[in-house]
Amino acid sequence: MRRSSACCAILFLAFGAAAVSARTEYVLGGPDGNPWQAALSEEDAGEFVVFDEEGTLVRRVAVPTTPWGEGGDSVIEYDASPGSILPLFVRSDQNLALTDPDSPEIRIPLPATRGNAWTTDGCGAIDDQIRAVKRQFDGDVTTAHFRRFTPGTSIFSGGGRIIAGVTGEGWKNAVVLNFGAAVPVNRIRFFPRLSRVEDRLLIKEFQEPSHPLEDFGESSFAANFVEGYEIRVADDSQRFANSPCDAVGFSRGLRWIRTADTSLEILESRPENLERVVDLTFPTRSIRYMTFKTFPLRNWEVAEFQVFGEGYVEHTSFRTQILDFGGPSGGRVNWGKIRWSGEAPEGTRLEIRTRTGQTPDPNYYVAESVNGDIRRISTEEYLAIDATGRLDPRPDLDNWSFWSPPYTFEAGLRDSTVAAESWEDGTALLSPGPSRYLQIDIQLFSTFTRASRIDQLWLQFSESPLAREVLGEIWPTEVPSFDATPFTYVVRPDFDDADLGFNRLEILTHNRVDPERLSLTVDGAPVDFDLHPPDLRDDRLIFAFEELKGRSDRLKPIEATFEVPVLRYGAEFRGWVFHSDDPDRIRQQVRPGNATFRFGGNVLAVATPLKGGLLGDLTASGRTITPNGDGLNDELVLTYELRQLTVQRPVYLRIYDLGGRLVHVQEPRPGASGRGSQSWNARDGDGYLVPPGTYLYEVSLSTADAERRVGVVSVVY
Repeated sequence: MRRSSACCAILFLAFGAAAVSARTEYVLGGPDGNPWQAALSEEDAGEFVVFDEEGTLVRRVAVPTTPWGEGGDSVIEYDASPGSILPLFVRSDQNLALTDPDSPEIRIPLPATRGNAWTTDGCGAIDDQIRAVKRQFDGDVTTAHFRRFTPGTSIFSGGGRIIAGVTGEGWKNAVVLNFGAAVPVNRIRFFPRLSRVEDRLLIKEFQEPSHPLEDFGESSFAANFVEGYEIRVADDSQRFANSPCDAVGFSRGLRWIRTADTSLEILESRPENLERVVDLTFPTRSIRYMTFKTFPLRNWEVAEFQVFGEGYVEHTSFRTQILDFGGPSGGRVNWGKIRWSGEAPEGTRLEIRTRTGQTPDPNYYVAESVNGDIRRISTEEYLAIDATGRLDPRPDLDNWSFWSPPYTFEAGLRDSTVAAESWEDGTALLSPGPSRYLQIDIQLFSTFTRASRIDQLWLQFSESPLAREVLGEIWPTEVPSFDATPFTYVVRPDFDDADLGFNRLEILTHNRVDPERLSLTVDGAPVDFDLHPPDLRDDRLIFAFEELKGRSDRLKPIEATFEVPVLRYGAEFRGWVFHSDDPDRIRQQVRPGNATFRFGGNVLAVATPLKGGLLGDLTASGRTITPNGDGLNDELVLTYELRQLTVQRPVYLRIYDLGGRLVHVQEPRPGASGRGSQSWNARDGDGYLVPPGTYLYEVSLSTADAERRVGVVSVVY
């Protein structure tokens, strides 16, 4: 088993007089974390380490993995010094089509991208074809993929008249390159075997990267150059089987690439080629699949087929195996926060998602009975079935969550101004807990010149859950308008004796609730807000109450009522519970379910009208401003509502005079569903106070429909 010296820790708390606190993290990457590659292992993903409240090491705990999560990486580059992962950068002198000539595999591996090369031949002939084709990718300019052209015979009629001419065929199929991902390509070069004596001048005309003259042989086969060819390409939006022998791929409805496949775009078609050394250049583009087809009328050969490019791979991925945090006891853990350090320059982005579960395998397996019925089978039974006869696995939604929405990159970014062990930064793990297993998926989107990068990733969690389960539901689940609506939010906890308990309930309301319309009961008894005042924030509220813990408090309902507008269809009122004595505030997520028989929704999401503008009501602080510096009406404050936005959009504030001249443009502010505001201090674009008079203000949302709201304000001195 692999062991790491990673500085990893978990919070382990037992509240009360004998409280014992600890810090616990699992860390990937960076100078002090588990290696990123460890999370791809089918045995051991390193370890987490537990420290006590004094920072003393208590113990190290191995993190095993299970092989059922289809973990892996795609054209990721591992920067060993800082311990980062980032997209592969393709150098201009790097031949992406270079294989390992000593590889014993039938397929032709392409180590630069971890792809491979095949042919369009059927699976039965693949062995001989691959061994012949391999010579054009082996980096040896003295070997070649050679095809002999055999002339056909002419058929004569009895009177000596030719009635048909049958020509031979050098090879009717094509070479297929699958780089494993869409990689930047801008150049393709191929040529026959050349002589360092006879073809000396031709070799010297090679553009960089060139080959030393001494690498070439004595004899020239330049006359065998390819007289006609066609190159087709496709990015990774196309899906094919992994090889012509991929039984599983074919059973899932995928097919292998055909000769002259219409799913691929023709990059270059030259039926009459006169160049002995073909060197094609074109603007850089992302290519995953490439086919090379010849049109021979005589003997032909390719000594080397080379593919070059330059830049970062635009889309790469890293997915861990399923990580087992159960420890020696095999228990469940309570997830706290997730955070990372890295960079996402303009034009790039990083998407990090998680999912959690209770079983080693996130799927279950089925088979068809003799009567045509679908029945559930064991993993062993599934693996015993021939690959071509297997039905696709089904997601085990009883034991595993869906993948979370992508985390907002900035929200989870490590804040170097605060101590790492304080966990004041990071963002709440969205996947539900408590659970034993977790999987992380990272997608990096880059440009050819700029790359997103992740240096280190931390997980914070507690080895002891707050409760065995916390179910919640909201009512009503549909609202007729975007106006403020009264809601009832019911939470029902279930405890085991070892659970830590909690005394806080946090509800994500997306907008600020009305403080005059709040109430809370625990097991039917009202909570006194004078003793336990609620914490009201712009997008959430936090209720306080006496601790709930142990079997005596099992199934005691917590019922909150509040009033708030819902500005996005399907808005989810996520909830968490935590204990105020926990210095790290590790929260346990409220799972949607049957928390009360009074309501039939069993959900935490609320539907709103699908119709209506994205930019809602616009409210001004007044119709007149007096920018004299006395602190009264010195600026115009505009408040607006944004609805149905699932991603942030820029909101603009523009000021015009009555002649229609643009006076001032406010720096656009990002906006998502909810309330926003902008202000104007009566100054123009150069920072000077505008003359007294009447002005028009316009608030607009950058969408396809360019929604806007306008109004009038007077400036008086």
